[in-house]
Amino acid sequence: MFFQRNPNILNLINRKRVFNSSCLDCIRTKSSIEPGKKAYSHTILSPKTNFPARSNNATKEEIQKLAQFAELYNWQRKHLGGPEFVLHDGPPYANGDLHMGHAVNKIIKDINNRSQVLQGNKVHYVPGWDCHGLPIELKALQKARKTLKGGEVTNHVLIRELARNFALETVENQKESFKSWGVMADWENQCYLTLNKNYVQNQLRQFYKMFKSGLIYRALKPVYWSPSSKTALAEAELEYDPKFKSKEVYVAFPVEKMSTKIQEAAAGQKVSAIIWTTTPWTLVANHAICYSGQLKYSLVTLGCRPGGLFLMGSDLIEGLEKILATEINKVAEFDGQELQHCTYNNKLVRDGLPFLAGDHVTSGKGTGLVHTAPAHGPDDFLVAIRNNMEVQCDVDESGRYVNLDSELNGLPVLGEGQELVITRLGESVLHQGVYEHSYPLDWRTKKPVIVRASQQWFIDTEALKEKALGALENISVLPISSAEQSRRGFRGLLQQRPYWCISRQRAWGVPIPALYGGHDVIVDLRVIDRLCSLIEAKGPDAWWTCDVTELLPDDVVEEYKLLDDVTKGQDIMDIWFDSGISWSTLGGKRARLYCEGQDQLTGWFQASLLTSLALTGEAPYQAIFVHGFVVDDKKRKMSKSIGNVIEPHTIIHGGKDPNTQPPYGIDTLRWWVASHSTQHSQIQISKKLLDDCQGEVIRIRNMLKYLLGVIGDLEKAQFVKTPVLNYFDQYMVNESHEFLHQTTENYNNFRYNNVAQNVLYFISNKVSALYCQCVKDRLYCSPKSSDERLSAQLVVHTILVSICKALGPILPHLIEEAWRYHPLYENPFYFTKEVPVLEKTPVDTSLMDTILDIKKDLCAIAKNDSLKKFKANIKLKEYLFNNLEAINTSDNVNDSVLCEILEVSKVVLDVKYGAKNWAMELSTSDASQCLRCRKYNVYNDSDKCVRCDLVVNSL
Repeated sequence: MFFQRNPNILNLINRKRVFNSSCLDCIRTKSSIEPGKKAYSHTILSPKTNFPARSNNATKEEIQKLAQFAELYNWQRKHLGGPEFVLHDGPPYANGDLHMGHAVNKIIKDINNRSQVLQGNKVHYVPGWDCHGLPIELKALQKARKTLKGGEVTNHVLIRELARNFALETVENQKESFKSWGVMADWENQCYLTLNKNYVQNQLRQFYKMFKSGLIYRALKPVYWSPSSKTALAEAELEYDPKFKSKEVYVAFPVEKMSTKIQEAAAGQKVSAIIWTTTPWTLVANHAICYSGQLKYSLVTLGCRPGGLFLMGSDLIEGLEKILATEINKVAEFDGQELQHCTYNNKLVRDGLPFLAGDHVTSGKGTGLVHTAPAHGPDDFLVAIRNNMEVQCDVDESGRYVNLDSELNGLPVLGEGQELVITRLGESVLHQGVYEHSYPLDWRTKKPVIVRASQQWFIDTEALKEKALGALENISVLPISSAEQSRRGFRGLLQQRPYWCISRQRAWGVPIPALYGGHDVIVDLRVIDRLCSLIEAKGPDAWWTCDVTELLPDDVVEEYKLLDDVTKGQDIMDIWFDSGISWSTLGGKRARLYCEGQDQLTGWFQASLLTSLALTGEAPYQAIFVHGFVVDDKKRKMSKSIGNVIEPHTIIHGGKDPNTQPPYGIDTLRWWVASHSTQHSQIQISKKLLDDCQGEVIRIRNMLKYLLGVIGDLEKAQFVKTPVLNYFDQYMVNESHEFLHQTTENYNNFRYNNVAQNVLYFISNKVSALYCQCVKDRLYCSPKSSDERLSAQLVVHTILVSICKALGPILPHLIEEAWRYHPLYENPFYFTKEVPVLEKTPVDTSLMDTILDIKKDLCAIAKNDSLKKFKANIKLKEYLFNNLEAINTSDNVNDSVLCEILEVSKVVLDVKYGAKNWAMELSTSDASQCLRCRKYNVYNDSDKCVRCDLVVNSL
């Protein structure tokens, strides 16, 4: 289209018209009557509607009731017959107030669901909440300390009661906000909570199925451990400090047994192996040094340590030289395989410790020799298992040394304990310093975690890895703009995860249903069935409130020959396992879409995929939509410490200072989400962006007001009439249908930002600046019931319905409010199945491109003058002449279609020959100006044109 090629023409075409937020201001013309002349303004059919120009939060609340937002979900389930769209809700965490991430997530989902409903498709969407876990437990305990006396709460049943009450209260608060945002769901009857009895019972049985198949097992392994929370953590429960400062040390351990080649090269000199570590506290657990058989190693001399030789990787000599600030000279070099049977002494542990080959050893950092503590590192642990080494952890749940000596026992490994270890190493320490790197923190306490071996429950993700990677290839990853990056990240996370620790050492969660009798671990379906029955009868705390004898059926006691020493396990399940099996609430349906933030690539997306593959053999979703996270205008993450947090409630209702935190309302919030949240990994929000969004919503609202005013005097029977449409009307009807088709395509491909852009473009360029600008004379001045006016009104009605359908998913409050002022209103917009609109017909859209190009040239000639003063003489090539002549006919009462679009008083066409498609000239109209319609079309002594004279005389 012409405007698509050169949108600046709008300013040229309408240079005497200032377009602002009010479409009424930009389209309406007012008579300027000379003194002593008659006024005909009372005969003008100006747009009239009671739809208000502004709205407020109280209005939105009323609209939600009148438009039956609460009933829409169940209505569409009952009345729509299109394909079912299953969007499974990733449960938000019930641990506090809602933030902008919640707003982005829930509104994106609602836009999708509402767009499906407007296409006639049935939507399955059941909101859920993740209600267990450490953050809720800690907040509940923090709240309880203010009211309960007696110090720390340690009773598990009381902790669970406090946490449950806190979670349920939070769920209700969050639910009310989601409802106020207009999110479509059955909020009262169809929500799932991971603390509900039926959910817990199902989870226990799903756990058993995976245990029975061998995918869940118990073992001693190093896991991320939070000393501050005293529990194991999963990768998804960590956050990383990119500038964490660790203590680093380079330590020399005396080599005892050497290969012949190394011994000969040493020539009787003492040899020490140099290792580097950023966890000196683990040196008391050192049981081996790992090397790589693929690297070269050297015996070197250190200028700072004369009288001996040192062993290290050849490629790392230069780097160590800079760190030690000393000269290093190479004495001999040999292959890593020469270290195969060597041993060394660590005076903190014992002598005779081995050198072992390790695949994880590289020449990227350190010395090429890796200190190995099997209880404190996954690679170290695997090396120990391969070499039949015993794994023993001498660090307790609080992160303090145990089982060592009286001086070390009880000291925190990340504090005084580490300093004492370094002191004991004495002269063996070649260098100590500070190493800045990315380090994991407990996501809740923000304190450092450690890696610590303990008896935990695991899912064997290694056994599921290939199946998961294969399934990922058949899953659509959206949005397309970042799909490959998200898919690559997801694939990498699956490949790197050898196991998934699902046990936690806390009170608030679903129990791991394991009994311990002596050295036996008992996980039996009969025990789980008994537990589920007790949960049904006595509530979800049955594992803690019932005696172990109540959990044990007689046949289990007899089969396992159990004695009185049977105890219940105290571990609960990882919350990612809780939410990860939420797909089983779908009743066998497979979700069309999961939609969450990019952090869920390590969390819910992955947990859901792995558990579903383990239990059903297929992925739980066909597609995942990965949206970004909210940042401020400087692209900084929202942080209370920075003071840049913007909350949804504040955006909607305003803050303490109305100048800096004005109330924007729910329309602006939803429009911001649609406009900015689906195309970038970082979603910026600022006052300027919100101001811009508010301005755009006001423009949309004013256009709706104008369109409603245009059709405000139509009777219901007139909407089903099918008048003969001229070319301009047909063109605009087709543009409306095409606009709606493109909008639907964008919705179905989750390109909500494109929807927002296209709506603004369509309203500004096609509707306001083109059609409504050009047909306003027909609408205002033609006889009220004339065919020409009715056809324009029905075109406007078709435009209005198209805009309502396009905007309904994003701005349901605004559209429902506007729809109440439509002459056809009987039911809310979403409950109105069929609205009569003009049908699309074949039309040559390229002809309109030509007309608008001609109009651009006419505007250039007219300069600052209004085109309506002029008569246009246009010479055209023959093929153009034939096409334009067909729409340049007039009945001597109404303008030709070509005059209407070009906005001139008269058009005279002729055929020309030459290279250019047309040539033109403008001449001042020889007609007088009509005092009613203000057009230059009066050719007699009257003050009115023929059309206006007929109208006035008929009144």
